[in-house]
Amino acid sequence: MRRVISAGLVIACLMGASYVFGAVSDFQGFWPIPDLKALKQMGTAFVPANGAISDKYNRLVGFRDKEQVECPEQTDRTMVLLLVGQSNAANSGGQRYIGRQDVINFFDGKCYAASSPLLGTSGIGGEAWTLLGNKLVERQIADRVVLVPAAISGSSISLWREGGSFYPMLEGVLAAVKPRYTITHVLWHQGETDFADGMTKGEYIDSFASIVALLRRTGVKAPIYVSITTRCEPDEPIWRADNSIAEAQRALVDPSKKILAGVDTDLHVGSFDRTDDCHLAQSGQEKFADAWIDILRGRQPEH
Repeated sequence: MRRVISAGLVIACLMGASYVFGAVSDFQGFWPIPDLKALKQMGTAFVPANGAISDKYNRLVGFRDKEQVECPEQTDRTMVLLLVGQSNAANSGGQRYIGRQDVINFFDGKCYAASSPLLGTSGIGGEAWTLLGNKLVERQIADRVVLVPAAISGSSISLWREGGSFYPMLEGVLAAVKPRYTITHVLWHQGETDFADGMTKGEYIDSFASIVALLRRTGVKAPIYVSITTRCEPDEPIWRADNSIAEAQRALVDPSKKILAGVDTDLHVGSFDRTDDCHLAQSGQEKFADAWIDILRGRQPEH
């Protein structure tokens, strides 16, 4: 009987000691408590509070409170904008916007009420495309605007050409749009990365030709607008206006091929219009959208 009591007492003491040791270890962070907690976290799925979900291309494919809507019919007063490029064409702006009822975010065969951040492009910040859509409708340039975002922050043009990582993604975007809408305008806004990496004028022009070939092969007959966009002050080397990428972007313009000049953000969007001397602040987003309004109306932006 005494042996049974002694064994029970020993077990109780060990359990009590283990509990005290565990409590002290947890409070003090003694090994192996941090490692055990890390293992637990690794086995637990992380769901951001904003519901942000990205795909393998880093495109935003889910976000809280996104409202799916019925895809409207396209008329001759509908503008369908394919938006391709890098961060300043993605969700990297300083101000978020909510679209009018007539401004739609098209992604993966579905339509959503447009609002920042847009689905189909990288980042979770603001962007200027929803603002542009609002202005196009408010100024009666269009009755409805469908935004088809496909920009990836930090991307080189070499990733968009045939053989590049984003070439099949762009093919997929075009395939998803085709049954529902005819693209009316392609807005290409990219170049900061390639300036920083020292790409030559010829390399840029060659890569762009591959992108144009994809668009035309898949039935996109719309004009393609090429922005002048190379300025991102945090990058090295130090930015200068007369660089090889800006020269390439100007040289690409060829109305006979329906390749037209887009917005010159190097000229129109200064340091005070950028959050970090690179990405667009609210004032920069406003200037950017207004410059696109002028271009899509067939006028040159005002300085």
